[in-house]
Amino acid sequence: MTTHPQPGDGSPAHPVPLRILPSSRDEPAGEATVSPQSILADLTAELVASRGGLDSQVCVTLDVPEDLWLEADSRLVRRLLAPLLRRGVDAARRQPPSGRSRPEVLVTGIRYPDRIELEFADSGAGMTPRERNTLPHRGSATSPSQESTDPVLDDVLRLAVSLGGTVSALDCPEGGSAVTLHLPIRRVALRHAA
Repeated sequence: MTTHPQPGDGSPAHPVPLRILPSSRDEPAGEATVSPQSILADLTAELVASRGGLDSQVCVTLDVPEDLWLEADSRLVRRLLAPLLRRGVDAARRQPPSGRSRPEVLVTGIRYPDRIELEFADSGAGMTPRERNTLPHRGSATSPSQESTDPVLDDVLRLAVSLGGTVSALDCPEGGSAVTLHLPIRRVALRHAA
């Protein structure tokens, strides 16, 4: 477990509720690539360092191999991942009180030959009505309702599409929710994102 001092309060270093599962990196040589794992680790560290960020009650686990990469502008990928991570943490905080373990967010990454998938699963109470109206439901052919939507997630959807990707979501039967981001690996598929 990594330790970081709490900014501004002069307290000694304390454990950070972040786990990054080890993996290897197999990145193509000579290509401008982005590591979602690296970006997610940075974003989680920023949440820990911010006053309204993570607390010891929410555990974030990154199960995203370093050999997941894509050809893209790192700033765009960061703008896409930051609200999804924040949404997962906020949802985990809304976890209903019960005998379950502490709230958590698990970010899992999988590489396919042409794309990567990143799933942001939380142990919260499920999606809010605005999130349900914004995010397409996994496995559904219909688009979400056009009632009140979440403006931050509206931006996430637009950015994902501009990168050649998609976003889907579902409420998990065992509790919590999962948002899955699908992005193409190669820049050829990402040309219109710039």
